[in-house]
Amino acid sequence: MSNVGEKLVGEKKEAAAQQPQQYLTMNAKLYSLERFQADFVDVSVKEVDLLNELEVSKVYHCDGLVLCVAKDKKEEPKLVLWNPYLCQTRWIEPREEFNKNNRFAIGYDDGGSGSGSDSQRNHKIMSLADTFGPERKHELVCEIYEIRSNSWRVLDVVKDKWSIDMDQRGVSVKGNTYFFAHHLAERVFRGLVLKQEEIFLICFDFAKERFGPRLPFPFDSFDGFNGDLVTLSSFVSGGGDEQLAVLFGGYESGFFEIWVTLTVDPNGASWSKFLRMDPGPFCSYGFQLYPSSGGSFLVDEDNKLAVLFELDQTQTTHKAFVFGQDGSFKSSVILGQALLLENRSYNKLYKAARPPLVSSSPYRPSSVQLNQTNV
Repeated sequence: MSNVGEKLVGEKKEAAAQQPQQYLTMNAKLYSLERFQADFVDVSVKEVDLLNELEVSKVYHCDGLVLCVAKDKKEEPKLVLWNPYLCQTRWIEPREEFNKNNRFAIGYDDGGSGSGSDSQRNHKIMSLADTFGPERKHELVCEIYEIRSNSWRVLDVVKDKWSIDMDQRGVSVKGNTYFFAHHLAERVFRGLVLKQEEIFLICFDFAKERFGPRLPFPFDSFDGFNGDLVTLSSFVSGGGDEQLAVLFGGYESGFFEIWVTLTVDPNGASWSKFLRMDPGPFCSYGFQLYPSSGGSFLVDEDNKLAVLFELDQTQTTHKAFVFGQDGSFKSSVILGQALLLENRSYNKLYKAARPPLVSSSPYRPSSVQLNQTNV
């Protein structure tokens, strides 16, 4: 590399180290999200010139590595792993093929030490897909990709009868990934046996390479499909520990709550309510919060704030809505225009705007080598 190139990469590393960022997808492109200003009334986003030829649908962050799920013109999923600190990318080729039903997660195995550096951890990507074998029998195919060995292998995963929807994004916390899952269960109500969807958390443990037990939410686990949104995020607590957060509520209920974990691991979690917002009609603040199109959110524990990323009610603008922990509405910030993008459902094409989707906990520099392409 030339002296000029080395200087440029060095400047990028220094900037990444000094300016914590988060990444989000908006209009099928990848953006960096600069930190909110001190008064929390302004924020800037900047497009990342990384995947110009692809539509980026989802973005995940774990331990300084950013995983992007994209698609090409043939609508086939593509995976690219990015280390912004080292300015390196790696294209992840499938073992056989990816399809639009795949769910992905990124995490690591620290070998049981719990305190290894990022370069010592064994970082992995998990792929989960529903398939139908002989006689249309449902099967769950789970695969693990190891970044060190640049190879895939199939896991023998045993699970009970739960499902993870295709549009649900897993959230990485302490190297493991947590998913919002559901199961059709029987419930007795006033002497009647009713079948309702029960909702809960499922954690994929990257060290043991298996799913843990069902973890209950801190709210009624049968309320999740009553026209409400349930979406996950993560944040760094005041003690510097990664924790999980969940937003529950929506347009039908006329409120939303955010709960945060005090402790969390693949086998259990303890919760505390972070805020409750009772705005009545959400449209008075300029958003709807429908479960079918709900966006994502961030928790700022230090400043006692939460930021909700959504489409405005006209579906023409991407916005960030800022709320205080006391339930007060602080401000809304325009992030950019919302474009109508092509979507395919049941082999039919239609156009719709998608809400911005933000990665979870703030980005921090990583020394993990990807050794493929400089950007």
